Amino acid sequence: MITAADLLDHPRGRRFCLELVRGVQQPDSPAAEHLGGLLFWAVHHLGAERGDGHVLFGVGGDVLEEPAPEITSVASALTAVPLPVPGEDDVVVALESTAESALWWQPADATDALLSRAVLRPALTRIARWAVDSPVVRQLAEPQGGAWTVVFDEDEQPHHPSTAQALRDWAQELRDEVAAGSPGVASGVWWTTPPWPLVQTTRAPFPSAGPLALWAVEDSSGQERARARPAPFDPAARVFTVDAPGDWAALCRRWPLDVTTTTRRNDWQLATGRQGAWVLPDWSGVAAEYDVVHLTVSGWLRTSGDAVTVDDDRASVVAGWTPDSAYWLTDHELGTGTWAAWSRPGNSGVWRRHD
Repeated sequence: MITAADLLDHPRGRRFCLELVRGVQQPDSPAAEHLGGLLFWAVHHLGAERGDGHVLFGVGGDVLEEPAPEITSVASALTAVPLPVPGEDDVVVALESTAESALWWQPADATDALLSRAVLRPALTRIARWAVDSPVVRQLAEPQGGAWTVVFDEDEQPHHPSTAQALRDWAQELRDEVAAGSPGVASGVWWTTPPWPLVQTTRAPFPSAGPLALWAVEDSSGQERARARPAPFDPAARVFTVDAPGDWAALCRRWPLDVTTTTRRNDWQLATGRQGAWVLPDWSGVAAEYDVVHLTVSGWLRTSGDAVTVDDDRASVVAGWTPDSAYWLTDHELGTGTWAAWSRPGNSGVWRRHD
């Protein structure tokens, strides 16, 4: 279950609220148009203050820049905007846009910075309560039914090492990276998911839109075609569920891999603002006790974008994860039955299945 406080207290939750409320507005709504204009200029000026390098372009010449709006005006506009009942596609697009805002190699964008302002909290509280009261959002946060594996047509690989070998190789490569160190400020590997080619499954909260792995992807490559099929589940499988920051912290304390000397230190410091020691779970160690690690949708909303405190000295992040991802740390079938084709031309809109 996801609560309004869960959304309000974390970057992805606040972003989801904004993306959802913007997505449900009618294009001719004066309140929505007013909010859109205020948000545009507030984000633009905040980005300029931060040195984000924003440039304005317009048809036929330069855009006449408007002054930065008062933050209280943005709050008032958020309070005034109507809150119609969201549909499935509204939620799909909002979560996808929220996942795309996960920038683990640079500071949080100006929109996230704006949403973190305390003066917007009351207005966002109204929106968060509206969101969690929606049956469609509850369906997203607690998806039912079986899981699916997804293969993007552009990403097929000719050879898959065994799961155990992939985990051994990953752990050794990471330890070599730690030993070599990363001089200066650099960017590199920033994600904390188990390594390819471990089987990843996600459920489909809204069957017409397909599995979450199609569309709720951090740092998406813009794929337009994919195939999916049902994934078998072993009821005897040992599952570690990450539903909150404390669950991730427990993984890191039990199986820590210190990555402070790697490029992750630079990337995660930029993304979270935290300086200090960093760890991630040693998936090769986790595999000795668990078959599956599962990040729930609620767990993603509660953790992605934040530094997760592991202990007094160390922290970690949940980076590069698709909500509801279950990674199999032991050998598991990729799927059963017939592959179904999915696509969305132009890398926009909702994925649809081809029967």
